[in-house]
Amino acid sequence: MADERAIDRALARWVRERSGSVLLGRAALAVGVAEGEGHACAALDAEFTPADLAALRAHAWVGDGSTATPFVLHDTAHLYTLRNWRHETLLAAALRARVAQRAYPLDADTLARDVGELFAGEDEQATCLQRIAVAAAPGSGLFVLTGGPGTGKTATAVRLLLLLLRHATACGLPPKPALALAAPTGKAAQRLAQSLASGVHALHAKLDRQSPFDSLLDAIPHGEARTLHRLLGFRPLDNTFARAADNPIAADIVVVDEASMVDLALMRQLLTSLRPHAQLILLGDPGQLAAVEAGSVLADIVAHVAENALPQPLVDRLAGITQLTAAPPDSGAMTGHVITLTHGWRAGHGLQRGLQALRGGDMAALESLLAREAEDDLHLYTCADAADLRSRMDAWLDTHCTTYAELTAAHASPAAALARLRGVQILCALREGAFGARGINALLEQRLGARVGIDTARAWYHGRPVLITRNDYARDLFNGDLGIALHRADGMQVWFEDRAHGGVRSFAPRALPEHETAWAITIHRSQGSEYGAVAVVLPPDPLHRILSRELLYTAVSRATASAEIWTTADALRAAVGRPIRRIGGLRERLR
Repeated sequence: MADERAIDRALARWVRERSGSVLLGRAALAVGVAEGEGHACAALDAEFTPADLAALRAHAWVGDGSTATPFVLHDTAHLYTLRNWRHETLLAAALRARVAQRAYPLDADTLARDVGELFAGEDEQATCLQRIAVAAAPGSGLFVLTGGPGTGKTATAVRLLLLLLRHATACGLPPKPALALAAPTGKAAQRLAQSLASGVHALHAKLDRQSPFDSLLDAIPHGEARTLHRLLGFRPLDNTFARAADNPIAADIVVVDEASMVDLALMRQLLTSLRPHAQLILLGDPGQLAAVEAGSVLADIVAHVAENALPQPLVDRLAGITQLTAAPPDSGAMTGHVITLTHGWRAGHGLQRGLQALRGGDMAALESLLAREAEDDLHLYTCADAADLRSRMDAWLDTHCTTYAELTAAHASPAAALARLRGVQILCALREGAFGARGINALLEQRLGARVGIDTARAWYHGRPVLITRNDYARDLFNGDLGIALHRADGMQVWFEDRAHGGVRSFAPRALPEHETAWAITIHRSQGSEYGAVAVVLPPDPLHRILSRELLYTAVSRATASAEIWTTADALRAAVGRPIRRIGGLRERLR
């Protein structure tokens, strides 16, 4: 059995000893391993015979979910812990209840007028899906806006919020709805706040001062995004949340960015903690890596929805915006609640097309793109061994020597250094080994020591990038926050962006929570962040089990200007050809 953890073996041993069943102990081990890999349950049919499964079903510790038993055996061979079974079934029920409340509060003339004003002067074809999304959201208790990087999800969300604010009462909301903005990590929350602030600023410059929407821009709390744990009032001492059904989130509209990173348990807590009339808006990209913990909620929500399919009542109301064909009546519960943006606004030509190929698993298109010398923003560089890696590292430093020199220069200001730090980033699939983040960090420090004179013998040196790896609520530092160490007259300080007040703030190195050097970081750590130029380091062995389409897509999609992939052609093909499908029943429950 793959990747058994010590906790999985301990659970299996405890179950075997307490239940008196060796068979149930084996099954408990399978459940533990599955959850460790992100699955909501374990599929037992490959390792357990029909007789085994019948024996498990008959055991007093195994039920069908109707009563409280430690394990639930569902659909013949899927074994859940009771905890995950409840998370999944209650989340599915909450999602279905929200979409069942679908209303159509605004007529076609109102939508055409307001959407036209919000997108005035913008290309109608390029913004077509953005316009549809804004018009489709009113009346939906759950609205999901997906799309790849640079497709305008946040810019669309600003307009969507303005439409809801203008017609709040008609949409079943209070006259002045309270808004809450959140994301799974501190870094993602910071990016959401910055993106919304940019969107508000852009619209403020464009809208007529007499427009009713202009006066509503200040109602969008674009500088106040929080982590989901903070929004829900997480209590680490007993691993519970202050917010629940009897103490709901004090907001009428809740926007959650980077929803692909939200796991089954956290999404269930969020849905449980909403006011009954509240509108939940999820933003995210289901092509990215799912949450570290169990579940792939965003991917499951959108799985059975034909792309941008809409019910007939909504199609009728969009007649003044665009002409569409209605989805069949039996197209699924989520139809009309999910819009996927496809027009890319940000990335360069090759990078954008590469992301589209990756998302669809189109290896032929990706290889064709990588073979074109004219494409200067997406490249594959063969790295089959440590020697290749060292050579590629030197070429990378040659290309980005100015950025690295400015980061380690004595005169670097904190704000400028942090901005430059987002200009380049090396992302690794692995943590350990020559191709892992630690090995790359050591190699790059060695090379930088020779090139720009940093003292790598010291743990703390001027220009050292630092990644926070554990949340520290007291200091408002969160997993994924990126800082830089700079020597000043009063000694060494580590500087971070100030989420609450803008600008920058600093801490003494000894005051930081757990952290690591961040010349190179793992792809998982990079979620919720973006960088100008990215190098993606994959293990060269095509049989390495960490390789997956979602891992590669997530890494490449962190780039806003260019991306390099350092690996072998065979490993690249293996990654693209290996999509992740997490085991669980949420997808079918939402069909």
